[in-house]
Amino acid sequence: MNKNYGLFGLAIQSDEATPAASPAVLFAASEGSDGMDANTSTEGVRLTIGGRDTTVNRYISGSENTFNATTLAFADVLGLLLKAALGEDTVTGSAAPYTHDIKGGESIPAVTVWQQVGASNAAVQRMDACKVDELSISMEGTQPPAVEMSLAGTKMQWLAATTMPGGTFDPSAGWYLTAGAEVLFSLADGTPVAVPAAVDLQSLAISIANNLEASTRLGEVDPARQTEGAADVTVDISGTTSDTALYRQVKTGSAAGTELAPTVVTGSLQVTLAHSVEDWSLVIKVPAIPWTIEPMEVDPEGGNFDLSLSTEGALAVDGSACEFIIQNGVQSY
Repeated sequence: MNKNYGLFGLAIQSDEATPAASPAVLFAASEGSDGMDANTSTEGVRLTIGGRDTTVNRYISGSENTFNATTLAFADVLGLLLKAALGEDTVTGSAAPYTHDIKGGESIPAVTVWQQVGASNAAVQRMDACKVDELSISMEGTQPPAVEMSLAGTKMQWLAATTMPGGTFDPSAGWYLTAGAEVLFSLADGTPVAVPAAVDLQSLAISIANNLEASTRLGEVDPARQTEGAADVTVDISGTTSDTALYRQVKTGSAAGTELAPTVVTGSLQVTLAHSVEDWSLVIKVPAIPWTIEPMEVDPEGGNFDLSLSTEGALAVDGSACEFIIQNGVQSY
């Protein structure tokens, strides 16, 4: 077996009860990834038998079936994950590239997950009726964006097949890039603008959390379904700056403010990435962000001030706290 071999597949199900027949997209991991895991918990059966150790047996009280992986921002994979995490996908275009405008919907779809780990002839595993618990896209320096996914599902099984269905994975198709990214942001209004010259951004991350809750039926170990809760969209930005004006603006709502703002101050963010092979773009929009900012501490060693911006949760505008406009070769998921 080869620890360096891991192939994964995803497909959106037509309904929560029917697993997809084969993967719509395939990908490999870019970092150490657990893949599928069925974490079972047990409880003891105790009887008053007179000894200090009264456990005469144990039973399985439940199973948490999860899938965790990190990969690159492959255009087809990311489009599927964003639809699975947010729910609403409006597609335009009569031929490739198709433009997917993905926003938060009333519900999120179920996903079938496949994996083959250790060898190209290893048994294929499948997990049914998964939903995206958390999806994050993070960028640092010029490293390709890391797409980290955490899904929770119902039934996990090993199939008789030793060949991954759905064709072959071709990394030469490329991915979206951090290099050359255009970042626009605002600290106090909904119109993001170019990053101030005094600021050097170094990392950025956006995360979508769906706060899943598993439901298990009487007499069964595997969850019967995964149900999404209220969604949380968070953003984290870090870098350095030679100017403390940003701290003042976040706290007061104005670069010339003199007192703490009596109401929540919201800013905005827009990030545009280019594709490594195709003339495609990925645009990330977060229109209403109540920023928090870390104090800009002084230091006798000098240098620039550390800049750390984040939010405990972006606000929904027209029903969605974020919007992703992604171009790829997939007409429909």
